[in-house]
Parts: sequence; structure tokens; C-alpha cells
Amino acid sequence: MIAPHTQHRKVDLIANVNTINVDTNWSESGATTSGGAMRLTLDDLRVLTITEGTMVDNYSLVPACTDFNTPHACVLLADMLGDAVIWFALVPADKTSGQEFLTLPGLVDMQANGDEGVLANNWVINLATPVKRECGDTDTSSLRDFITRFPNEASTSTVNLTTDNIVSVTCAK
Repeated sequence: MIAPHTQHRKVDLIANVNTINVDTNWSESGATTSGGAMRLTLDDLRVLTITEGTMVDNYSLVPACTDFNTPHACVLLADMLGDAVIWFALVPADKTSGQEFLTLPGLVDMQANGDEGVLANNWVINLATPVKRECGDTDTSSLRDFITRFPNEASTSTVNLTTDNIVSVTCAK
């Protein structure tokens, strides 16, 4: 179970990134961005600007994407307030199916009457209905049963980049 003082990050936007342009001195080291702005062109052709002082994920369980030159190398996950980015993580796209799916840490909990899943790194992402449970010959009666039996590093979550929700969970083999 997650400690009560842990801050969850609600992910409102998940998008494959076509291009990334950063100001010369831009940096995301530390808890916030500094040195200017980052402009992202998303897969739906929207341009999103992440301004100086925006909160950045600590990348505890998911690596940061550092390939700003290759189209579709990064996926943006962001907590939004209208069109403004409050917090974000820029993670590497999956090597296969990187424009369709993203593999993230396993679920540790559900909230909002089962509409949202809490990942091991405290990100909160919407859940599809139903979420497919994959674990070879091991059968689970529900998503709650799966989370109880395969929490944290014992599983991974797969996000559909079109619907922006978790569509499946897979136990580690």
C-alpha cells in the first residue's frame, strides 16, 4: 500500500512527441525546469510549451527521454490545468509499437471507483473498461485481485496512446 503522505500525480495528457525544441539554456535537472522553455509538437499536431518553473517528475521508476532529435522517441505524460502543464515526465517510447502503446510500472492501487489506476511511481492514469489481465496460466478474478497478487515490480501496465488509458497489465515472468 502507498504511504498516506505520498503525492500522486494525475496524468491528464499522454501523447507521442513528434518534435522537441528547447531554449539554449533549458534544463530539467532538479524538481523544476529552468533556463527557458521547451516546445513539443505532439502526434495530434498540437504545440505545447513547457515554461520555466514547471514541475518535473523525479524519474524514480521510469527513465527520462533524452533523445530530442528523433521523431516519436519520447512520450509526454502531463498534469494539465487547462492548456498549461503543471507537472510532466518525458519518457522513452517503447521500442516496438512506440506510437501505439507505452509500458509503465505496475499498478499498486485503484481509486475513483475503479476508474483510475495508481502506478508504483505514484502516477494516476485512467483505466480502460475492462483492463486485460495477462499472466500466463495464472488466473485472477478481478483487476483488484491482480494488483494484490502482482504489485509494484511484479507487473507492468500498458497504456494505449490513442485512448490515454491503461488497457492491460502483465505479470513479470
